[in-house]
Amino acid sequence: MANAKDFVDRVSQINGIAGCVLIRKDGTQIAQTLANPKKYSALMQTSNVLSVDIMESMGFGYCCYVSFAQENMDEFYVFSIDNYLLGVVKMSECSLATMLDMVYQLIGRVSTGNTEGVS
Repeated sequence: MANAKDFVDRVSQINGIAGCVLIRKDGTQIAQTLANPKKYSALMQTSNVLSVDIMESMGFGYCCYVSFAQENMDEFYVFSIDNYLLGVVKMSECSLATMLDMVYQLIGRVSTGNTEGVS
């Protein structure tokens, strides 16, 4: 993967993103721009495991992302990138379509495209 810190910094610069965290699927934190990344890491791992279980039991092929609403109206998105998970806090005023497009562009630059066994 490209320099993880640079990647996380670029994701965080997307208009409407409050911050992000990049972890390995085993939970090891790689890079972050969020104040409390550990709060999100467990959620990221759990959502990945559950999304894989749902895909396998329902016969779905691939889950692009998982999202969660937060009390402050911001949303948290989890993306799978090979053996990593990217968590992104999207502010409520940000366009979802624009944010997803920009994040996918950056993911496309670092991903090998390996989606086997991932959510």
